[in-house]
Amino acid sequence: MSKTLYELCTIQREFDEKHSISGKGFYTEIDDKNLHELEHLIVCLIGELGEFSNILKKVVRGDYALSEVKSELDEELADTFIYLLKISNQFGVNLEDEFIKKVRKNTNRFEEN
Repeated sequence: MSKTLYELCTIQREFDEKHSISGKGFYTEIDDKNLHELEHLIVCLIGELGEFSNILKKVVRGDYALSEVKSELDEELADTFIYLLKISNQFGVNLEDEFIKKVRKNTNRFEEN
């Protein structure tokens, strides 16, 4: 049942292309003319990561046990991943290719040390 990153991007894109709120679609290709769309997605991604961080902060300070909020953390991390997929789709980034390039770059960089 595991999916490749490409398949996950496709699932997210298909979902986004079929849905809208108040007449505004979830999918918009990003270019020089609508960088505000990219800015919005970044704010959303950071917001979801902030929600994850806030829950974790409460675990660390002792308000909750990790086991009590693990499912909430899982959901917030999934929300963060969704926005990453949306950005890659709408901004035209092949995450699989870019990941491999970055791992190779880091491998070379850290082999030198």
